[in-house]
Amino acid sequence: MPIDSLADVRVFRQVVASGGISAAARVLHDSKNRVSQRLVALERALGVRLAHRTTRSVRLTEEGERFYAHSAALVEAADRVELAIGDAEGIDGRVRLAIRSALAGLGLGAELARLAKVAPNLRLQVAVVDENTDLLGGGFDLAVQVGALRDSSFVATRLASPTYALAAAPEYLERRGRPRSPAELVDHQCLRKLGDAPETRWPLVSRQGRRVSARVGGTFESSDAHVQLEALLAGLGIGLLPVVDIRRLEALGTAERVLPAWEFAPLAVWLVSPEGRLRVPRVAAVADAVRRVVARLS
Repeated sequence: MPIDSLADVRVFRQVVASGGISAAARVLHDSKNRVSQRLVALERALGVRLAHRTTRSVRLTEEGERFYAHSAALVEAADRVELAIGDAEGIDGRVRLAIRSALAGLGLGAELARLAKVAPNLRLQVAVVDENTDLLGGGFDLAVQVGALRDSSFVATRLASPTYALAAAPEYLERRGRPRSPAELVDHQCLRKLGDAPETRWPLVSRQGRRVSARVGGTFESSDAHVQLEALLAGLGIGLLPVVDIRRLEALGTAERVLPAWEFAPLAVWLVSPEGRLRVPRVAAVADAVRRVVARLS
């Protein structure tokens, strides 16, 4: 059967992002019963069960996982069509956006440029930060945050859980050797995040699901993802990169995956905004551009 309503797809994605029907209903300003009915309607249209749900949580089935992954493209295409045929000139005023530096190389500038061309009255202010940002204190309409959220009073949409792994330049590995286990990272130059507290351990997960908190050594710290990448490519040490980037760099011969049986523990990427801001057309349009860019990390 065909999908009867794109709105049902959006509700499904919000249920997944919020972690449950009750939480999604609060974000959508709808009733739990209505959200549940939309999810059932979508399952009927598709002819499969998308999720096992209880009063407190939702766990996707295998079919639900696949549909969630592919539905992002469906929603994004619809958003682009709506923007193209809508009154883009009505998207005016200022939008302040806080992003992580890791997004700066994924085409966000190009996405925002396309938006600005069709909405010439839109004024954009983009701040690059590498800590979860105080939205209200900074006057931001939107922010991309990573990991655990600090304030549940904001509207948060889970965008992705990109897979990060360890990588280094071949020059470094030839000079210092390739670590054979996470325990050996303490003896290597690890390119660590500069934050409020020193980053002394990396949480890693093996292919078999084993988790370790590996001690890391090194004398280099930076709060900027691009500085870390430049140092990695220059042969300074071992750093963390999205797996999609490691594959690209391996094809170029400029980086090599380190400890390929291990990955960095998944970190959720969130789009966060103060209550009600996403209903403002100009803010919603910028949020859509951010969603498309973050999807490239997965």
